[in-house]
Amino acid sequence: MKRKIVSTFLAFLLIMAIIMPAIYAKTAQQRKDELEDQLQDAKEDKKEITTQKNSVLKEIEKLDIQISDYEDEISELNKEINSLEKKISTNETEIKRLEKEYQEKEEAFIERLVAIYQSGETTYLDLLLSADNVVDFISNYYMVEQLAEADQAMMDAIENQQLKIEKAKADLEEEQLEVKQSRSKVQAKSISLNNTKSTKQAKVNSLTAEEKKVQANIDKFNEEIKKAEKEIQEALKNSSGYVGSFSGTLSWPVSTSSLYWNVITSGYGKRDQPTAGASTNHKALDIGVRYVNVYAPADGYVVTASKQSGYGNFIMIKHSNNLYTCYGHLSQYKVSTGQTVKRGQVIAVSGNTGVTTGPHLHFEVRTNGTSASRVNPLNYISNDVYSKLKFW
Repeated sequence: MKRKIVSTFLAFLLIMAIIMPAIYAKTAQQRKDELEDQLQDAKEDKKEITTQKNSVLKEIEKLDIQISDYEDEISELNKEINSLEKKISTNETEIKRLEKEYQEKEEAFIERLVAIYQSGETTYLDLLLSADNVVDFISNYYMVEQLAEADQAMMDAIENQQLKIEKAKADLEEEQLEVKQSRSKVQAKSISLNNTKSTKQAKVNSLTAEEKKVQANIDKFNEEIKKAEKEIQEALKNSSGYVGSFSGTLSWPVSTSSLYWNVITSGYGKRDQPTAGASTNHKALDIGVRYVNVYAPADGYVVTASKQSGYGNFIMIKHSNNLYTCYGHLSQYKVSTGQTVKRGQVIAVSGNTGVTTGPHLHFEVRTNGTSASRVNPLNYISNDVYSKLKFW
C-alpha cells in the first residue's frame, strides 16, 4: 500500500515536472503577447507623431526658403541704396561747386556793371555811341553783343546745370525713398515669416517631446519583452521539453502547386527598406505566396505561436537543439505553443500581418532560439527546389 502511494506520488511529481515549465512558459508567452500588442500600439502612435512632425518640418523648410529669398532681396536693396546714396553725395558736392561758381560769376558780373556806372566808365550804350562811323558802330555793336551773350550764356549754362542737377537730386531722393519703403515692407514680411517659423518650431518641439514619451514606452515594452523571452527560454531549458533531431534537408514550407511558390520577393541579406519599420538587413526569405497553407519543413516542437513586433502573427519551431525555423506575417495559426508537429503538417496560413508591403510568407532559419543566430535558409533546402526558385 505504501509503495503504491509512493509510486503515485512520484508519478504525480514527474507529471508536474513535465507540465509546469510548459504552463509557466505559456503564462510568460501570454504576457509577452500582451506586451507585443501594447508595443505595436505605441509604435503606431510614434509613427503618426513622426508623420505629423515631418509634415511640419516640410512647412518650415518652405518657410526657410522664403526667408532666404527675402534676405537676399533685402541685401540687394541695401546695395542699391548704398549706390544711390553715394551718387547723391557726389551730385550734391557737384551742385555746391556749380552754385558757388554761379554765385561768384553772377556777383562779379553785377559788380562789374555797378562799377562801370559808378566810375562813369563807358557803358554798352556809350560804347555804341562813340563810333565815329558806320564801320566803327557795327564793330562796337558786335563787341557789345558778344560781351552780353558771353555773360548771359555763362549764367544760363550755370542755371540750367543747377536745374538739371537739382532735378537729378530730386529723382534720386525719390528713388531712395521708394527703396527704403520696399525694404521696410520686405523686413516686415521677413519678421512675419520668422514669427511663423518660431510657431512651427514650437509645434515641432512639442511633437518631439511627445515622440520621446512614446519612445520611452517602446523602450519599456522592449525591456519587458526581453524579460518574457528570457522566462520562456528558461522554462524551456528547465523542462524535459523537446530535444529532437534533424538531418538532411528542410522541405519547402509551401506547396509547390501554390501560385508563386518559387518566387522570392526579398532574399537573404542587405536590401533597401521596403516600408517604414521594415528591416534593411533581411536575414530571411520572403516567398511571394498569398494566403496559402504553410507546412512544417521537418518534425519539431512549436516554441511559440504568437504575435511578434514586425513579424505580425509568428511561429517558431524547434527541430533540434541547433535548428529552428520561423514564419512571419501569418493570417492564421493551425498549431499552438507547446505542440509537436510532423514534417508536412499544416502549421499556419500565410498572410499580411505585421510590417509588410503585401501578402507573403517570411521564412527564417536559426541555429538557436535567438534572432542573432539567423542563417540563410537556402543552405538547408534541396537542390531540386533551389534550381526552380526565381529571385526578384
